[in-house]
Amino acid sequence: MEPLQPHQSRWYRRTDPQGRALLALLLPLAGVYLCQLVTLQEPAAAWAWMGSHAGAAGYTYLVLLLAQLLVTTLTDSLLCGQLLTLLPCLLLSVASHLKQTVNGVPLLVSDLAMAGQAGQVAGFLRPGMELGEGTWGGIALAALLFLAAFVWSRPARPLDGRRRLGVLGLLAALLAWVLLSPASAVLLAGEEGEGQSMRNDRLGLLAGLYSAARESAMAEPDSYSEDGMNRILLQLRAEAEQPAEPVVKPNVVLVVSESFFDPTRLPGVSFSADPVPNFHTLADAFPSGVFLSNTYAGGTGNVEMELFTGIPSAFLGAGESLTGLGDTSAYRRVPSLARVFGAAGYETLFVHSYNDELYDRARNIPALGFDQIIYQDDFLVDKTYAGGYVSDDTLADELIARFEAKGDGPVFLYGLTMENHQPYFGGKFNTPAPVAASADNLSGEEAGVLDALVHGLTDADAALGKLTDYFAQVEEPTILVFLGDHLPGLSLGGEDTLYTRLGYASSADTGSWDAEELKQMHSTDFLVWNNFGAELEAPAEVSCTGLGTYLLGWAGLPKPLYFQWVSAAMEEMTLYRERLFVAADGTPSHTPPENCEPLVAAWRNIVYDMLYGEQYITGQLTGQTGLS
Repeated sequence: MEPLQPHQSRWYRRTDPQGRALLALLLPLAGVYLCQLVTLQEPAAAWAWMGSHAGAAGYTYLVLLLAQLLVTTLTDSLLCGQLLTLLPCLLLSVASHLKQTVNGVPLLVSDLAMAGQAGQVAGFLRPGMELGEGTWGGIALAALLFLAAFVWSRPARPLDGRRRLGVLGLLAALLAWVLLSPASAVLLAGEEGEGQSMRNDRLGLLAGLYSAARESAMAEPDSYSEDGMNRILLQLRAEAEQPAEPVVKPNVVLVVSESFFDPTRLPGVSFSADPVPNFHTLADAFPSGVFLSNTYAGGTGNVEMELFTGIPSAFLGAGESLTGLGDTSAYRRVPSLARVFGAAGYETLFVHSYNDELYDRARNIPALGFDQIIYQDDFLVDKTYAGGYVSDDTLADELIARFEAKGDGPVFLYGLTMENHQPYFGGKFNTPAPVAASADNLSGEEAGVLDALVHGLTDADAALGKLTDYFAQVEEPTILVFLGDHLPGLSLGGEDTLYTRLGYASSADTGSWDAEELKQMHSTDFLVWNNFGAELEAPAEVSCTGLGTYLLGWAGLPKPLYFQWVSAAMEEMTLYRERLFVAADGTPSHTPPENCEPLVAAWRNIVYDMLYGEQYITGQLTGQTGLS
């Protein structure tokens, strides 16, 4: 074989500077297209978006170009530059597409906090779930781009040390300016309350996520001041009620059942028997109604955190969630049901039939003040499994065991189930469904999704029956509240869900829902049961924001000023989350109506003071004096 001459190079070691420079310019542009291809799943739609959103596409291109050049200059390798810029973008795009398919919402900045649990989260996907043609096309394009970068990876003449440092400094300065300049802030800015779906439509996935990250902290309200906060405090103190504690404090058991709702409301579905007989029987005899969640198809951690604190999720920064606050010390100063019950002499227990790795529970839940935190590995009872998770029957047994192990005083016992968690697919359970369900327009895998859903709901209902049967025999007064955290994510793949197939929802795209449909798809069911004949009153609709203050009222306990504020607020509104405001009369809208704006403005100031501001009145509102 004839040896290569000095001026020759192998096909995979191209060194011509013009070709390498042209490729370096084109690779980031292809990266922008790749991300939109995976997001939109249609090649033509991806090109059309780039053409109609030239400013956002150009901004993303410039950021990727500068980042790629920075890494390439540092490593003398175009391949390294491409890998370290394009690969993360591809992974974000695929993750966002899968989340959009399963839960109807794209990837959020707060989701990135669970990157370390990616394996567990991937386990929630339905087996055999298709990635989509656009995703496979994006992966193929990425492979071609990596190959091209490999071929032209090395420069003809590497930079010497001094020149390299100069170029690196210039590129870093340019990248910082592009990311942080006032001009970029103007380009990225959107309407107040803009959701991630709308950001992505306007800016693309990458710039949309970056825009949310820049706004991760809640902006200081214009009306925020120490005098203003003190006026709110004076008003609350003037209107405060201080009922005496009850002579006998009832035990309070709060069961949040994973994805529970009454399936008989699904149109066109026939059942061989009542799928939730215990719930129906108890709902006829005790207060029950609609539970308004702050999330759809997933996000239990955010539901429980709003339930514990009474803080509406709409008031947080765009890149934050209640489970992912940037200032982790905030969890020790926020309002907390656990702390209120604890101050009233209750033992407080948090019991979950999974682990602590999602939603940063290992850090957040202890900060809320629970005396005991119990996960599946800590259970006292023998565990059984159903549908791949610890069964709801086991959780019921564990709650009973923990109740029997308590001291002489009352207990606040929180239980969170797992059995009915996604994914839903035929064969999820090893045993036949207790109740058969069918629909004329469902067959094969689609019918399997319905079967798995109904099986999980029937088991959840059986656990409810076991708990009420047990506590009915307990002499101590006990209140048991049972609710579904959110509607389940019932993806059938592509742009179809069980809800759309049955006519319960108009589209799998949550961004297309009007306010009425948003409310419907954020509605589950709740029940308030007791064993001592108390005539407890509950409104027809209760939200995750207001349930905590109702719970304190049903138990007859004095409420800190903050929960009294929530009680008063519930006379005007029920729920406020991204793109959905539900007034006290049940009327939904995308934004607060004019008559509720003073309440919203004052509440926003309270939350800002508590989470991001000077905590002028936080200690007085929560009953924790001496907070800093």
